[in-house]
Amino acid sequence: MHKMSNLEYSFIVRELSIVLNGKHFGRIRKIGGGTYRMKIAGYEILCELGVRIHSTKYIEPAESDKFTEKVEKELDNARLSEIRQINNDRIVSFVFDKGELIFEMFGEGNAILVKGGNAVCAHKYESWSDREIKAGAPYKPPKTAPMDALEVTDKYIIVSLMKLPLGKDYALEALSRLKIDEKTPGNSLSGNQIMKLEQEIARLQAEAKPVAFFENGKMLDFALARISKYSKLETAEPGTLSEAADEYYAHLEKTNPKLDKLKERLEKQAERLSELQGEEKADKEKGDFIYANFQKAEEIIALAKSDKAQELEKKYSGKMDKKEKSVEADL
Repeated sequence: MHKMSNLEYSFIVRELSIVLNGKHFGRIRKIGGGTYRMKIAGYEILCELGVRIHSTKYIEPAESDKFTEKVEKELDNARLSEIRQINNDRIVSFVFDKGELIFEMFGEGNAILVKGGNAVCAHKYESWSDREIKAGAPYKPPKTAPMDALEVTDKYIIVSLMKLPLGKDYALEALSRLKIDEKTPGNSLSGNQIMKLEQEIARLQAEAKPVAFFENGKMLDFALARISKYSKLETAEPGTLSEAADEYYAHLEKTNPKLDKLKERLEKQAERLSELQGEEKADKEKGDFIYANFQKAEEIIALAKSDKAQELEKKYSGKMDKKEKSVEADL
């Protein structure tokens, strides 16, 4: 199942802002589990926590609970001043003149009503080492926000790209267009390759446009670009991302929730394994380098201990820093 990414939330925020800013809050209802439907003026906004946010034309049976009742009481006829994405992350905030309704869309997601910077109520209360979601506590988004720029390391390049406000499909698409394998160590890429990768990422962001992918008339997925892995599928360009998402989720075959969680866990484990494999490769290369230059390293250490700075500089372009108790040399 498609889970909307940072780039898609950024796009949906701009899209919804055009039609909703200045409109008034009507109601909010719960459609079982962690799915809510909020009415603003004549628009119905659907939020499935941890999965998606978009306007919808499909009205499913809904009910009230303590959370929705509190939100309706606090935001009664409130005027929407803006919709914003917090820290370029998967966090979407509907800012009203009476409070702020925040949807955290990472993990299993959460919905929090905030007034004066403090949480009033939430879909669920949670606590971590650096923040907590509970009534009366200041609302703080996670510190682990996406990075603004690409920073390559000795880990697989996909690991660095996953830290940007894109999403895995778009990160893989950028690599695919440049024919760069996702398991390529970042620091092995040339300056020109990195520059082209940054340009491709910027192009994906700037040229984002809703695309729906079909096979035999059935919608299989949607995106904000023509994705290489779907090159053999039929395509269409919906007017809005909400339209594409609404059709996709409305006709999505219902699956086993437990199986979905297992698949999600497996995907996370696969990503972590990929990251560890990248670290292992980098560590091995470092170890091989040290082993290959062991005798030189021994001699450099001996020269440093003997305080033979001139010989160290002449033979290895080395420098000693007695204060820091360190030595630098070229091998």
